[in-house]
Amino acid sequence: MLNLMFPIDRRFTFSNYVTGENNKLAKAAAMEIAKGTSRTNLLFIWSPSGLGKTHLLHAIGNEVLENGFGARVIYIPANEFMREFMTAYQENILTEFRRKYRDMCDVLLIDDINLLETDSRSATREEIFETVNYLLITKKRIVITADKPPHSLKNFESKLISRFQWGRIVEIKPPPFDVRVAILKAKAYERGYKVPDEVIYYIAERISGNVRWLEGALETVVMFAEIEEKEPNLELAERALSQLNVPLKNVDAKKIIEITAKFFNLDPKEIQSPRRKKNISMARQIAIYLCREMLNLSTTQIGQIFGNRDHSTVIYAIEKVKAEKEKDSSLQMILTSIRETILGEASGSGKNGKH
Repeated sequence: MLNLMFPIDRRFTFSNYVTGENNKLAKAAAMEIAKGTSRTNLLFIWSPSGLGKTHLLHAIGNEVLENGFGARVIYIPANEFMREFMTAYQENILTEFRRKYRDMCDVLLIDDINLLETDSRSATREEIFETVNYLLITKKRIVITADKPPHSLKNFESKLISRFQWGRIVEIKPPPFDVRVAILKAKAYERGYKVPDEVIYYIAERISGNVRWLEGALETVVMFAEIEEKEPNLELAERALSQLNVPLKNVDAKKIIEITAKFFNLDPKEIQSPRRKKNISMARQIAIYLCREMLNLSTTQIGQIFGNRDHSTVIYAIEKVKAEKEKDSSLQMILTSIRETILGEASGSGKNGKH
């Protein structure tokens, strides 16, 4: 049986995509293909994680759904495409699978194609090659994202790389200071936070290269302010972000899982297991949330780390923690404590998980 469609996220549009020199070409190319005015029907967007590729994919989907005169859109993470294809193969329903992605699709959006680098089988990549060919021949549109340009994809057959290179290839670069400021102001406005300009500028100076890190830093400052029952100010922001001095390379998913498990007196394997006991589920959701916030991993990558959980389960965990921490100060303090311990151990300060 084929999986349900992944919904287009209505929050991500072209109008709320903050644009600067680093990403204006990618946005323009995305808008052209969404409106059907592009000279090529294949667009390949690449950048390191956390710079807005997925936002653009959903913005394309939203534009087509609103103004595409009934055009049918499918958004799918690459590893979910692989999973669905293998299920269709095993259940002998490839005809149904191909009808879905070829005949019943006008705009196909494939996220994180680089996730197929680790698949030792070539069958999924061959299916993508045939699907891209079919859609191009039938004048339909395809947008693909990756964390690297086509020629750098490992284990991809030359004919598939060549096909990607036939289309338009655009890069999203890290945002410069003025764009980081604009992103922070937009996020603060969107979430109803009252953050002074001096605090916005301080965060923008301290955090560079990644939009998710910017958002995480903003959330950290606001969290500290709420815990201390103060308005955000420069002194508080300096204290809140002092933990972020640690290089990102010293923090990984294993470290996050280990320290979260220790905080809840669990074995790390329990967090990655299918067990649904309340304290294990809570620890798992927090670890998933922190992997997203601190490592900028995609939801599909996180799903693989946490026992091959599906995309929707990861999104649910992230959104639940986001919602609960706004209402529950104790959860805010748990997140702060685990965050500080992760970064403290990474820098060698060896803080304890519980205070």
